[in-house]
Amino acid sequence: MIRSILLLLLLIELLPAHARSLYGADTAELPCRQKAEKLLDETLNFMEKNYYRRAQVSWPVLAADAKARLREAATCEDAYACISWCFHQLNEPHSFIMPPAQAARYSGEDLETTDQPTPLLSDLVGEIKGEWLQDSIAYLTIPWVSSTDSMVCLRIADSLQSVIARLDSRNISRWIIDLRKNSGGNCWPMLAGIGPLLGDGVYGYFVSGDARVPITYRDGSAFQGKHVICRVSNRGYRTQSNKKSIVVLTSRKTVSAGEIVALAFKGREQVRLIGEPTAGLTTANATYSLSDRSLLVLTICQEADHMGRICAGSVQPDKLVAVEKTVSGDPVREAALTWLQGQ
Repeated sequence: MIRSILLLLLLIELLPAHARSLYGADTAELPCRQKAEKLLDETLNFMEKNYYRRAQVSWPVLAADAKARLREAATCEDAYACISWCFHQLNEPHSFIMPPAQAARYSGEDLETTDQPTPLLSDLVGEIKGEWLQDSIAYLTIPWVSSTDSMVCLRIADSLQSVIARLDSRNISRWIIDLRKNSGGNCWPMLAGIGPLLGDGVYGYFVSGDARVPITYRDGSAFQGKHVICRVSNRGYRTQSNKKSIVVLTSRKTVSAGEIVALAFKGREQVRLIGEPTAGLTTANATYSLSDRSLLVLTICQEADHMGRICAGSVQPDKLVAVEKTVSGDPVREAALTWLQGQ
């Protein structure tokens, strides 16, 4: 399953901090060495088979260099850091290792065996905020989502459509969609949630070589190709007005899955993107389970908009509004209001 996930590189904490030298005389250290070598081999195998730029990589050279670094590692943490080193050598900013505890929380697994507390919903999802501006314009934030748990995703999609339905009770035809704090994660509940605003149809594509897998929405469900990935609990809401004017607010903090949502809107009639260019992680990741229950989060394809145009790098706004730290108020939202008032 292709998932757009978290941008920020996570600290790799796959083995205990008290672990000693990998190659010391103590035979108790052998399992640590074997575990590190196994994880590196697993990672390189997944990368060689699935990395989206795999044809551009000399895998024998990368593997040899990585294993040489592993032999020189002083601790288990240093050993696992060489996986991140591999990504650095490939100039790959969107792939990373998710440690076991973080992986369990992200996938919604039973955390009792990891001695980790059950996360609060606020730890997994950003804020969903909906309000009317000037009584005739609806304002909605789309949250980041750090979970693939099916029940969490259902709840987010339901919540977004519920807020849209409440705002639409005034028969709103002008909307502001704020993605400026959307740091990414799982795009599917976001796409299912915004369905009432864009309606049924193609929202974008995942592109790998000659293969193009459509991202679509239909009647409350978000599809990857022919497969439903996330849906609302009932039939999808449909807005009262078929014709809408929409402004999407973007920033440098609009990342990964947030950028997929921005691409779903970009280039459509009566839609305008205002703000700053996005972070530029417009590639899609898949997750692969490793032997110690960590996850390899690997970039496997590029992303394209609903017209099939590949986005290489940042999603560019239609109107650039750079925000200075010294500026008071919200000039990006004000620019959106100005444009919508003219529609």
